[in-house]
Amino acid sequence: MSLSYKLLGALLAASLFLTACSTPPEAVVGPADEEPEEGQMITIEIPEVLNEQTSANKEDGKQYQIQTRLTDFHLFSESSGIAWGSTRSELRLYLTQNSGKTWTSISPAASVQFPNHPKYNKDIFFIDPSHGWVVRNPVGTSDAIVLRTRDGGATWKIASLPGSSRIAAIYFTDVDHGWILTASSYPDKEEKKLYQTEDGGATWSKIMSSPSGTDANLDHAFPVLSSDISMMFRDTMNGYLSMVVSGIPKLYATSNGGISWSEVTGFFSTEKYKSCNQFTAGELQFFSNEPSGGWIPVGCVKEEATKYNGYYTADQGSTWTIVPYDTFWQSGLNELVPPTFTSSKEGWFIHNSSVYHTTDQGNSWTALPKSDVLAKIIEEYPEIVKLRFSTSRVGWLLVAQSNQKRSLLLQTVDGGISWRVL
Repeated sequence: MSLSYKLLGALLAASLFLTACSTPPEAVVGPADEEPEEGQMITIEIPEVLNEQTSANKEDGKQYQIQTRLTDFHLFSESSGIAWGSTRSELRLYLTQNSGKTWTSISPAASVQFPNHPKYNKDIFFIDPSHGWVVRNPVGTSDAIVLRTRDGGATWKIASLPGSSRIAAIYFTDVDHGWILTASSYPDKEEKKLYQTEDGGATWSKIMSSPSGTDANLDHAFPVLSSDISMMFRDTMNGYLSMVVSGIPKLYATSNGGISWSEVTGFFSTEKYKSCNQFTAGELQFFSNEPSGGWIPVGCVKEEATKYNGYYTADQGSTWTIVPYDTFWQSGLNELVPPTFTSSKEGWFIHNSSVYHTTDQGNSWTALPKSDVLAKIIEEYPEIVKLRFSTSRVGWLLVAQSNQKRSLLLQTVDGGISWRVL
């Protein structure tokens, strides 16, 4: 038995039925000789089940505060969402259901190390506050592993992804059905494999691998090299993969659950662009309130600046239409930050600490009243990590300092006009 499987067996034996709450508050404090990772103070609420277990918790109360650095987040609704970061290779994952007034630590066991900061739709995916999955890339000779929870992070279970490589994307359509795309890079190609689960992530089976050599013309083949990969499924049969191939955005579709894929012809044409050196693509998204509507932001890169346009579908991805945005060229730290949309019509983007809003699919943008609070924060935290809205009124904004040691998570409840630190 290989060392990796011995280690995995030990992990499986433990089952990782470890609650996030079992980590004592002092565990978030780094050693005295280590530069701390900083962010805003957040209030951690100890669940009642743990608060009743020890007299120490009774003495300390049901809440405590920590200073933490966040690197990503995901919104469920106006009041609930998750946010996380990695401290000393330990994933620190938090859930709020009251707009950030208090948070619950739902982190998996510290024994599962995360050398890199996990990204949503790539390493982390949640269907709702109760059901979520976290993927840890292979480390050394060990396989990738998939952690799963069905009780909002109170307990986590573990499964392996045998023979897998770097995780490129993860997506679930419901609590049982999900897919993970991996990519193995070689000097002249990139081998992609697609894994599927039908039992919520307890077991995974490989259903597709990109062929090579004489098989390269099969309809389920993917390009040998690609970047900016994004994956989503509308249901258990129909899914999409977007990626940039040799500098050109491409879109692929499946109608049999991911077993075979074909390129969506007519998705992108360079004829509409005359002066772009290359292109970049953002996250592929279908709108929850528009079953047939979706979009992909595509950026035109010219010299040292990028300007985004939107590609929209109103027929479940069969056809796509470009909407040229009347926005700014962006450079520097926030060059690759695209606009964000909650529907096919309404979206936002930030430029030089000003928030812009559209209600006509990006054909026109209106500058919202200047927020002195936001301007001051962005002056100190100039990097825009992520901007997302759950409704027309409520949105979150994560900003950071360029040294990646400090961050702030902000919220708006009036459509982007005013902001507060969560």
